[in-house]
Amino acid sequence: MDKRYVVIGAGIAGLSAAEAIRRQDSRGRIVLLSGEAELPYARPMLSKAPLLSMELKKLSLRQPSWYRSQDIDLRLGVMAEELDPGAGTVTLRGGERLAYDKCVLATGARNFIPPFPGREEVPLCDVRTLEDLRRMRRMAEGSKRAVIIGGGVIGLEVAAELYHYGLETTVLEAMDYLMPRLIGPKTSDWLRAQLPGLHVETGVAVAGLRREGQTIFVDEKNGRSWPCELLVVSCGVRADTALAQQAGIACERAIVVNERMETSAEGVYACGDCAQFQGFNAALWSQGQEQGRVAGTNAAGGCAVYTGCDTSLVLNLDGVALFALGDLGQSGGADYEIEESSWGQRKTFQVDPRRPAVPGRGLRVWKGEKLVGVSLMGDLTKMQAWKTQLLKERDGGK
Repeated sequence: MDKRYVVIGAGIAGLSAAEAIRRQDSRGRIVLLSGEAELPYARPMLSKAPLLSMELKKLSLRQPSWYRSQDIDLRLGVMAEELDPGAGTVTLRGGERLAYDKCVLATGARNFIPPFPGREEVPLCDVRTLEDLRRMRRMAEGSKRAVIIGGGVIGLEVAAELYHYGLETTVLEAMDYLMPRLIGPKTSDWLRAQLPGLHVETGVAVAGLRREGQTIFVDEKNGRSWPCELLVVSCGVRADTALAQQAGIACERAIVVNERMETSAEGVYACGDCAQFQGFNAALWSQGQEQGRVAGTNAAGGCAVYTGCDTSLVLNLDGVALFALGDLGQSGGADYEIEESSWGQRKTFQVDPRRPAVPGRGLRVWKGEKLVGVSLMGDLTKMQAWKTQLLKERDGGK
């Protein structure tokens, strides 16, 4: 009897799982469930899509004919409401029950909207789905000013697009410098200086939100206020574990999985933004793609293990190109050596957040004889070579 597979979630993790299942099992029945009404699309492109010329066909990962050719039953706009690992069933909204031999959870994540005082009183946007992007475009029409709360990659990309759309754009970041978990203060200083046309404020503590007529105010605890007509919140994501928790599957910040992407429930796998391996969830496209491949391969009887993913930061805005990977001295201290590409030799000094950035140059960061981090600013031609060198060092020279 042919095996039955149900994949819940049709982002890159779910799609990669379905592809891997089909490669491993040419006859099994695959049902791929998507809560969205659109064909599975490249979610990272949402914050990069030009608001004036956004086209769904350019974002779609596969065309309808591909799903037919792979005999994958793609169901759009369908929500799974109950998972019963003991019975091996998934119940859909509306009551239909699907039996499975193996199930893959790729339920993704949801945007985190902090509980700002006044949050319910003002209209705001976030960007997680295609419909979110459409809504932001509608709200941008007639607006003159935009405020983005959150200076991460998505926040900066959205800010750049709104600026190109013609809005006066301000980015408010709670931390002392941009993206402190991904880049060091030196690289962050350079990035902030190069952002085209954007006003960036760091160390911002939001006291609340309020509305006066058509104007929204973001009030700071220090008394300042930032007025706008369009407010966007980009403060990270939280794994969607609701279905797994309902099924009694072990969850922490995300669904707990092993190196085979197996959960605590027999026959149930998890991958992508909803899963954590060894306590870590990068919530990256590369993670979803690789974990989906591993989950699907193992669900179909193969043998694959997850060993990690590419966690590189690559940011491309007009006039700004940035690549960063690894430990760039974010915590400071005297144990680092930093080689700046223009010097041609390593130079030892204590990492100092006050030391000015150097546009158009690269940094390689060492601890002892071990390369621990790399970044390139402006010219990314060495990106692949530096990434390969760092990964080789991390893997012990292999």
